Amino acid sequence: YGDGWVVVGDAAQLNNAIHREGSNLAMTSGRIAAEAIFQIKSRRDPMTAKNLALYKTLLDDSFVIKDLKKYKDMPALMHVQSQNFFLTYPQLVSKAMQNFVRVDGTPKIEKEKMTLRSFVAARSWVGLFGDAFRFARAWR
Repeated sequence: YGDGWVVVGDAAQLNNAIHREGSNLAMTSGRIAAEAIFQIKSRRDPMTAKNLALYKTLLDDSFVIKDLKKYKDMPALMHVQSQNFFLTYPQLVSKAMQNFVRVDGTPKIEKEKMTLRSFVAARSWVGLFGDAFRFARAWR
């Protein structure tokens, strides 16, 4: 925002890649901008940067900025750990589900043990706990 202008939606880079959201954030930021401008106009105040700071205040108090702040660390984690999060883990989970639903006479407890061993073999205990910790920190 500045003297006589505000930026909303995609132009303000208000998108949440983790939840594949953009349209709802754009519409909400547009509504919030309209509310701020309406309040300023109702008071017959000029559209200065100081007065339009109301838009930022209202936007910061909305779910838009709260959600974007919550997930701000996720893109970096996904980039650094992309091999694990986009290849290793999906393959492990897919294989685990295939084994789990397959009727082959193997007891489920054995299948669970095989699944755990495959995860540890692919990532090690340290890798698994490290990934879980980094994911939890970024998700917070």
